[in-house]
Amino acid sequence: MNKHELDEIIACLPDERTLFRYFKDRYALMLLDHFVGDGKTIADIRKSGFSVLLDKPVVKSVLAWAGNGCLTHNLIADYWKEEMHHFVLTVDRWGCSRHDYDQTSRDGYNLVLQLNFSNEHDGVYKKLVKPEYEQLLNSYSHPILDWSVRPFKRETLAWARIDLDFSMNEALIEEVQSDWVRQAKELEQDVIRYKAATGKMPEWYGANGSIDNIMHYCRHVIQPYQKIWDEAVLSAAIDFIRNELGVGAIYFHSADTGSQVKHIRYAKPPRSLYSHLPKRFCFKQTDTAPGFLLKDKKFNRRYRKVKNPEWFVLEK
Repeated sequence: MNKHELDEIIACLPDERTLFRYFKDRYALMLLDHFVGDGKTIADIRKSGFSVLLDKPVVKSVLAWAGNGCLTHNLIADYWKEEMHHFVLTVDRWGCSRHDYDQTSRDGYNLVLQLNFSNEHDGVYKKLVKPEYEQLLNSYSHPILDWSVRPFKRETLAWARIDLDFSMNEALIEEVQSDWVRQAKELEQDVIRYKAATGKMPEWYGANGSIDNIMHYCRHVIQPYQKIWDEAVLSAAIDFIRNELGVGAIYFHSADTGSQVKHIRYAKPPRSLYSHLPKRFCFKQTDTAPGFLLKDKKFNRRYRKVKNPEWFVLEK
């Protein structure tokens, strides 16, 4: 989308903190909640593309209260687990109008939905790791929360980049990514090597906590987030696109087609994020690209060179 469109969208969104609570497999309930509306029978769900979600333990727990065999919004809304993660959602912009530099499908800009940690995590992280500088486990060259434009500071766990067209009622999730999870794993491996060699962290690393405290953070504090970050940020993105933006059809890149149209030659993202993840969310495979991309002449010139194109789509 162009910068004017993006600025108008952001101007219409709330600027204050938006809380987002997530527990393992909550995405299944969120998808079903949108599908069932005022209520659908289990038989109806089994006939739909969301039938696989009925096997999730969280869904079975909710269905245990459906005495009449009908799943409703109220039943889903009343279900919460004790083990829950709290996040803060923020939005931002990404792009400089060049698709090859920004890794976007067309020239222009993306809307970024950022999944940020709460103070619950950040306080423990700072106490154990004692980072010498801000955003130690993130990259400033990526679309993480800009602390200079917000009245609060949060570390960013993950983000989703989104392109959309209101006139065609379509959105494309360009990317889901987490620097934090990857760099926390690298930090753990570095700590193991440094401990064996010197028994302490090198001064240049920027982590001033003790070896034991840093290892505790990497192996215990961040571990629960490593297990759910991808489904949490995709759940937040789908909910945001449908309920805040009001867009119906949501597309998602496949690994190979996405890399080609976004001109990603090196350091390609994990294939599972663009294969297993959308399938878990009941996206259907399709060889048809989003209609708003097909209206773009530059995109079409590149797209004609793609062999056996593949996309995922989640229809309303």
